[in-house]
Amino acid sequence: MTRSIDNHINNNPRSINIPNFFYIGNGIIDDIEHILSKEGIKIDGVLIVSGNSCTAEIADSIATRMHSVRRLRISSNDIDTIKSIERVIESNNINLVIAVGGGKVIDTVKYACSRLSKPVLVIPTTLSNDGISSPVSVVRIVNVDSIGVRPPIGIVIDIDIVKKAPKYTILAGIGDLISNISAVEDWRLAHEYTGLQIDRFAEIVSRNSAERFVYYVLKNGRTYSNSDDIKDGTYEYSNCIDDKFLICLAEGLIQSGIAMSIAGSSRPASGAEHLISHALDTILDKPKPHGIQVGFATLFTQALRGSDVTDILEVYRLVEFPTTFDAIGISIDAFMEAIRRAPYTRKNRFTILDMVDESRVKHALRLAYGIVI
Repeated sequence: MTRSIDNHINNNPRSINIPNFFYIGNGIIDDIEHILSKEGIKIDGVLIVSGNSCTAEIADSIATRMHSVRRLRISSNDIDTIKSIERVIESNNINLVIAVGGGKVIDTVKYACSRLSKPVLVIPTTLSNDGISSPVSVVRIVNVDSIGVRPPIGIVIDIDIVKKAPKYTILAGIGDLISNISAVEDWRLAHEYTGLQIDRFAEIVSRNSAERFVYYVLKNGRTYSNSDDIKDGTYEYSNCIDDKFLICLAEGLIQSGIAMSIAGSSRPASGAEHLISHALDTILDKPKPHGIQVGFATLFTQALRGSDVTDILEVYRLVEFPTTFDAIGISIDAFMEAIRRAPYTRKNRFTILDMVDESRVKHALRLAYGIVI
């Protein structure tokens, strides 16, 4: 949806592309035809794109409820996959594409449909990142690129589906959302020191999306049993991650994506913590999930700027998010190298990393992770 805002002071209207609608609830995909009809969306000429595993089963179940739909399964986010989606769209008179899956599927479909100006309905099977509503896709064109795209026309999140995903996907979503607290601080720094324009509406939406989630967990959290370290790849949910928790997380991730649409850039949700994660991707043989890396790095970047990380640490304790190098399975040496490389991973993105020396880095490491170097 394009929202026009008239600025009566300088008569300079602007347009913001955000999703037209979103629905969140238990078993809500059973009502997908009713939702589309209610929103005035034609259900003829529909393509449903999913991954190859459990997301394919979910997509197939949706397809059985609809008439005259095409199905496509993908396993990559490279240019060949993008072109295969485009060929199906162009050869079958597709009017709507439904993306069912995690971040890779959603990003790939958003990118292909943006190239063809086709609307996308997103049905995420995990809550691992804010790409479910953002105007950005991470696709593999040359290496892996973050590219501006049209946000989805709508979002449907079935809590019964996302709560079945592995816990690391939920932890990744938590880390990605909480990292907004660091990102908006870096945005303000860039505004102060380089004159970069800052959009106060986008800043407020981004900050509130993260702070509301933190408040919810602190208010409703309680003590749970411990789980295995994140590095083993198997998880059980702690007691706090119930349906209401997942709804709060989903709403926060949607708001985070909308903040980027308002700003016209990823600045409201990407700062020094994301640069460190990008650097880790180039250093580690097997990088951790993106949201877990940025959530972990947020402790450091906030400590680096002198901010109190007590609330974030408590949220992480309650949800069993890794807060030590042993728990996340990253060596201190690798993290230090990522700090050094981070400012070069994205040129012209001014952050707190451009303002500190080694002594402040060591002090922040002690405050964030309790280690002395």
